[in-house]
Amino acid sequence: MEALDISALREQLAGIGGSNPLTNFELSSFGQVDLARSHPGGLAQLVTSRSTTLSNLVRDGVAQARAHSAVRRIRNNAQRIEAGFAIASCFIAAGMVENRTANQKLPILLWPTHIIPKGDDYEIRIDAQPRLNPALLQLLVSARSDFRPQDLMAVSVGQGDLVPISALSLVSEVLHGTDVEIEKLLVLGNFVPDLLSTFQSAPLDPPALPGPNQQLASVELSTIVPVENADHSQLEVIQKALSGASFLVETLPGTGYLQTVVNLLSNLSLQGKRALLVAPRAQTLDEVAERLSQSGLGGLAIREADTWSDLVAAISRNEKAIESSTAQARSEKAKAERAIEDYFGVIGNEDAELGITLVDCLRELAALEVLPNAPKNSARIRQDLLPGLVDRVGELVERAHEAKVFAYGPTDTPWYRARFNSSEENSRVLEQVRSIAGEPFRTLSYQINRYLADQKLVACSTVEDWATQLRLLIGIRETLDRFLPSIYDRSLAQLITATAPRAERKELSGAQRRRFRKLAKEYVRPGSSVPNLHAALELAEQQRLLWLELNQTQAPPQVPLGLNDVQEKYERLHSLLELLQRHLDPDPDKPLLTKVPFDQLGAMLEELATKTEILDHLLERGPIQSELAQAGLSDFAHEMCKIKPELPALHSELLLCWWQSALEALVNRNPRILEFSASNIAELEQDFDAAASQLLAAGLASTKWSLATAWKSGIVKFPAQADRLRNMLRQRDVSLRSAANEAAGLWELIAPNLLISPYRISEVANREKFDVLMVLDAASTGVAELAPSLYRAQQVIAFGDSAVAAPESFETVARASVTGVESARESFFDLMERNYPKLSLRRNYRTEGQVLGRYLNENFYRGQLILDPAAGQLFGSHNFEQIEIIDGAFASSTIEGATESLDAEVAKVTELVLNHARWTPQQSLCVVTASHAHADRVAQAVEREVASQPQLAEFFDAHGREKFDVRPMSQHTHRLADRVIFSVGFGRTPEGRISGTLGDFNSANASRWMVNTIVSARKRLTLVSCYNFEDFAAGKLPENQKWLKDLIAPSFLSDLKTGEPDPLLSDLALRLTKLGFNVALNFGGRIGLAVSLGDKAAVIDPDWALLGENWDERLRLRPGLLRAMGWQYIRVHALEIFAQPQEVANRIAKSMGVDLERKAQPLFEDKAFEDTSRAWGDPDDSNDDRLRDERPPHWG
Repeated sequence: MEALDISALREQLAGIGGSNPLTNFELSSFGQVDLARSHPGGLAQLVTSRSTTLSNLVRDGVAQARAHSAVRRIRNNAQRIEAGFAIASCFIAAGMVENRTANQKLPILLWPTHIIPKGDDYEIRIDAQPRLNPALLQLLVSARSDFRPQDLMAVSVGQGDLVPISALSLVSEVLHGTDVEIEKLLVLGNFVPDLLSTFQSAPLDPPALPGPNQQLASVELSTIVPVENADHSQLEVIQKALSGASFLVETLPGTGYLQTVVNLLSNLSLQGKRALLVAPRAQTLDEVAERLSQSGLGGLAIREADTWSDLVAAISRNEKAIESSTAQARSEKAKAERAIEDYFGVIGNEDAELGITLVDCLRELAALEVLPNAPKNSARIRQDLLPGLVDRVGELVERAHEAKVFAYGPTDTPWYRARFNSSEENSRVLEQVRSIAGEPFRTLSYQINRYLADQKLVACSTVEDWATQLRLLIGIRETLDRFLPSIYDRSLAQLITATAPRAERKELSGAQRRRFRKLAKEYVRPGSSVPNLHAALELAEQQRLLWLELNQTQAPPQVPLGLNDVQEKYERLHSLLELLQRHLDPDPDKPLLTKVPFDQLGAMLEELATKTEILDHLLERGPIQSELAQAGLSDFAHEMCKIKPELPALHSELLLCWWQSALEALVNRNPRILEFSASNIAELEQDFDAAASQLLAAGLASTKWSLATAWKSGIVKFPAQADRLRNMLRQRDVSLRSAANEAAGLWELIAPNLLISPYRISEVANREKFDVLMVLDAASTGVAELAPSLYRAQQVIAFGDSAVAAPESFETVARASVTGVESARESFFDLMERNYPKLSLRRNYRTEGQVLGRYLNENFYRGQLILDPAAGQLFGSHNFEQIEIIDGAFASSTIEGATESLDAEVAKVTELVLNHARWTPQQSLCVVTASHAHADRVAQAVEREVASQPQLAEFFDAHGREKFDVRPMSQHTHRLADRVIFSVGFGRTPEGRISGTLGDFNSANASRWMVNTIVSARKRLTLVSCYNFEDFAAGKLPENQKWLKDLIAPSFLSDLKTGEPDPLLSDLALRLTKLGFNVALNFGGRIGLAVSLGDKAAVIDPDWALLGENWDERLRLRPGLLRAMGWQYIRVHALEIFAQPQEVANRIAKSMGVDLERKAQPLFEDKAFEDTSRAWGDPDDSNDDRLRDERPPHWG
C-alpha cells in the first residue's frame, strides 16, 4: 500500500468549500442577508418564537427583493451542500471576533437555520441550540487552555437576543490581552462548521492502511447467510469481505449494490464484527438505512443524522425477534439443488468417450435440420466406432463419392450391392441372366403354370410355389410306384402309429397293432418292397393332406404325363436363381428370388439384363466399399446410395449420421435421460425456488435472533449503561458520541454499524474502533476528507463508479459566478484501484431496462454491464425520447448569452413537467440542463404554473428524496428519478448554427456529468433541444459538442445487440409463427426466443441455455427480473422440445391465451404469389366452382 502524504491531504481538505467564512468572514449581499438591519419586530419574533418570515424581517420593497433572491441562493446552496456532502450549511452567524494578529474574522455563534418556501415568501426557522465556530473555539482554547465550550453555550441560550451581550462579554474576557476586536454581527448565510471540525480532528500522522497481501480467512460461498436475493457477483463481494480482505467494488448502474451492502452487514454482524459506513451524500446514507428497514433489519446501521430513530428501530427489532436457525433451510435447499444438478448433469455433462453432451447432440441435430438442403439419412454407426470417426473417414467418404459408390441405389438397378470375384464371373452370370430374361422367362412360366393348372392345382405366384407343387407330384409318383392308389383314400394315422417304433405306439394294444400292420402291408403293390414302411406311410399321409389343400377337385392323386420335362425346365430356372442369389444384395430383409411374385421376378430379370451400368468398374469400387464396411459405414453407404447427395451435402449427411448415433449412444449409456418429463423438471425447479425463498426467510430470522441475543445479554451485563441509554432515548437527546460514552459496552451491541458522512467523523467517539470501514460513493469521496476515517479500521472496502462521479468541492458562499467547482483531489476509488483487487457488480436490475444501456456499456463500461432487454423493446418502444424545438429555436441577437435559455425551450420543458405531474404523478421527475441560467428560469416558470394550478402542487411535494428538482448537469450528482428531462438550455445563433458556448458541456468533466444524467433515469430520459442530427454532420466538432452529439445524433441505431440464434429454438420459432406469433430469435443477445401476440410478450427460456453463474441466478433471479420487466416467462426443456416440438408450441400458445380448439389452423402453407390466380392475370373470384355445380336437368 502506498504511503499517504498527510500534509498534502490536509491542504486539500482545507481547500474544500473555497473561501471559508468561518475564518475569513466577508459580508456578501449576493449570498448572504444582513439581519442586523432587519425590522425589529420581525427580529424579535424570530428570537422569541424561533420562526418568522423573510417579509417580516425585511420590509423595504427593494431590500426585500434583494433579500428574497439572496435567501433563494442560500437555500439552494445549502441543499446542494447537504445533498452532496451530508453536512448542514445554513446558519445565522451571530457576533464576530476580528483577530488582527492572524488577519482573521471569526463569527462566534452559528444558529442552525431552516428556510422553508411559503408561496412567494420564505419562512425562517432557527434551532434552540447554537453551535460554536470551531475556528473560534481553537482560538479561545489557545488563549485559555481551561476554556469549556459549555460555558459559552450556557450564556448564549435563553437570552432575548441571538447575539447575547453575555456571550460577547465571555469571549472578550477569554481573549483579553490579545489583539482582537469583537463586533455584533447577525448574518444569514452558508457556513460549514463540520468541514472545519473534520480538518481540526484529522490526525497529523498518516493512517496505517492494510496491505493488499494480508492473511485472509477461508470462507465458502455456501456459508454465507443471505437476507436478500444475491447474484453470484454480489456473493463474491460478501465472501471476500468476510475473509478479511480489503478491496474495491465497482458498482455499475442499477446493479443492486445496496442489497449487497445489506447482505454484507448482516453477515458481518453474525461474525460479531462492527462496520463504519462512510458516504459523503446524505441520500446514500438514508438509502442504506431505508433498505435495511425494508429488509426487516431496521437499525442495523445507526445514522449520525438520525440516531434516535435508528436506535429505537434496533431495540424494537431485538425485542420482537424469535429464535430461529438456518440449518433446516440449508438442508432443504441443498437437497433441492442436488436434484436440479442431477437433471442438468444428465443433459449437460460431457460423455467421457465422445466429449459431448446431450444438449450438444440436440443442438447439432436441430442445426442440421434447418439447413437449406437438410440431410435426411437414418443410418447408424456402432457406438465403439464413434470417437473421432468423422475426422477419420472424411477423406474416405469423399473418395467413395468420386468413385461413384453412392451413384446407384436399390431402386435404380437389381445389381445394387452385387458381389463378384472376377470379371469373368460377372460376364458368365450376366450371360445366363440374359438367356432367360424377357420372353424366355415368360414362356417358361406360362408352360409350367399351364401344366400345373391342368392338374387342377391352385395357381402359383412364385417359383417357390412351383417347387412345392412339383415336389408333390414327384412324391405322389414315387409313392404310387410302391403302394396301391387306395392308400390316398383315407387317413393313415393309425397305420403310422402301428408301424412306429415301440416307444411311440403305447396307446395301441398288441392286437390292434398287429391288425393295423397287416392292413398297412395290404397297401403295398404286389412285388414291391418297402424297407421302411413307417416312413413311407408318413410321407404318403403328408402328400394326401397337401393334395387336399392344393387340388381344386375331389379327384384322387395321380401321376400326370410330362412331369419330367416340366421338372427339367424348373430346375434350370431354379439353378439360375440360386446363382443370382449368391451374387445379389445379401440384405436379409429382402425376399429370396424364389419368393418374388412372377410379375416382379420377370421385371427384375429384365432389369438385370439391361440395367448393367452399375457393373462397370464394380470390381474397382470393391476395395472402397470394403474400407467403408471396416470403418462401420456400411449402413451409411447404403443410405447414401438411396439419397445420392452431391459432394457438398455429403459432409452434412455424415454429421447427421454421427450425431444421431451419438445421441443413441448417450441414451443407452444413461437411460435416466428418459426418466425426466417436463412436469417433473418443472416440479424440481419449483422445489428449488421454494427452498431458496425459505432460506432467505430463515437467514433473516436467524440474523435478527443473533442480534437480539447479544443485545439482551448486554442488558444483563451492563445494567447501568442500559439505564443511561434508556434515559437519553426518552429525552430524545442522543448522539453517536454521547451514546458511545454513556453506554460503553452496550453501545457496541445495539449499534454494530454506523452510517456517517466523512465530514462528520468527529462525531464518532475517539475510542470507537471498527473491524471494517466501508466507503460508499468512493468515486465521489476524496482521499483527503476520508483520511480521518481510515484510522478507525484495518479492513477497507470501497464501493463506487468512477464513470459517474469524482470528488467535488463547493463554494460555501453563493457567488455570482455559479459554474461548477472542480476539485483536484484524488478519489478514494482511484487510490483503491491502484493498490487493491477490484470486483465488479455487473448485472443491471432496472425493470424498464437501462436507458441507453448499449451506448453506456460500449463507451464507458468496457462491455461489462449485463443488460436484459425489457418487454417494451420487443414492440419497438424505447426509454429514450428526443424532442426538437423548431419554432423559437433561434436567438434574436448576437450579444453574448443570447442563445442561452430561449423562451421556447423553457416553455417546452415547463409543459413536459406539468404533463408529467398531471398524467404520471406516481413517478418521480427531475430536470437537468447544461445551463445554470436555464435551470433557474425553468424552476421559476414551473413555480408560476403550479401557483396558478394548485391541483398539481401535491406532485411537487411528493417522492421524498426524489422530490422534483431542476439542476445543472454539474450539480446533478448521484441524483435518481424515475424520469429525467434533459434540456440542453442553448439554442441556435441567428444564423442557425450551434451556440458557441454550451455551459457545462464546456467543462472537462462534461462526459462524466452526461453519463451521470443518463444513469440517473430509472425508466425514461427525454432530451429537449433546439438541435438535430444534421447539426453534427460535420467531420470535426469542437470539444464541447462531442458529448452532446452522442445524445442528439447517436451513432447507435438500436439499443439491442444481436446474436446467432439457437438451432433448437429455430424450429420452435417457425411453429409459433404459424400459430400467429411474432418471434425474435436471440433477442438482445440475452433472450433465446422472444414472442409476442397482441400486447403480450413472453420469454421462451430453454433450460439448456440458462444464463447465470449459479442456480439462484438461473432459476430465480433472472426469471424474476424478466417478469418484472414485463415479460411472461416460459421455460422449455431440451428433451420435450426435441421429441415433441409441436406440443411445446401449443403449450406456449395456450399459456398466452390462444384458444387452439377454436383457432382455425391452416392445413397447407400459404401459396406463393406466383402460384396464385392473380399472378397469371386471372381474378381471385374464379367461377370454376359455380360452373361445376350447375348441371343440366337431364343429367339427373
